[in-house]
Amino acid sequence: MELLDMCCKMRTHTLPFLLNPDGEWDTFDSDYQHILDNDWREVKFLNETGDRLSDAIRTIPNDTGGIYTFIIKPNVISDVHLYIAYIGRVQSTTTQNLRKRIREYFRDTRPLVVLMREMWGKYLYVRYLPLTDNDQIKGLEEHSCNP
Repeated sequence: MELLDMCCKMRTHTLPFLLNPDGEWDTFDSDYQHILDNDWREVKFLNETGDRLSDAIRTIPNDTGGIYTFIIKPNVISDVHLYIAYIGRVQSTTTQNLRKRIREYFRDTRPLVVLMREMWGKYLYVRYLPLTDNDQIKGLEEHSCNP
């Protein structure tokens, strides 16, 4: 009979979560709201076996920067049951763009990124918003970190 270590399962399926500790949602700078209200796009991150990137990654623009979020989407309740796992941004430069940055997470060795891929890879999606103005991208990041 195989022993089940319930504590191990809890440790590997529990992450700390902080939901807007300052209650500052109502003070988000309205100058940026019209940007975030644009049409976000979504692609599956890994293929079904989790051993390579999804072919859909090729549809992400490689000539712009933007904002992206990795979400865990088990689709128990379609488009309702999801968890934000990571939020990032990338500016468009001669050496970096939105598609390239998202692809880099496939080989990323940071422990939490590895955990995200290994634990939830089958359910991992990327939502992204292409943006061409690097000043807007920086402004959104600065505002979200320092409201």
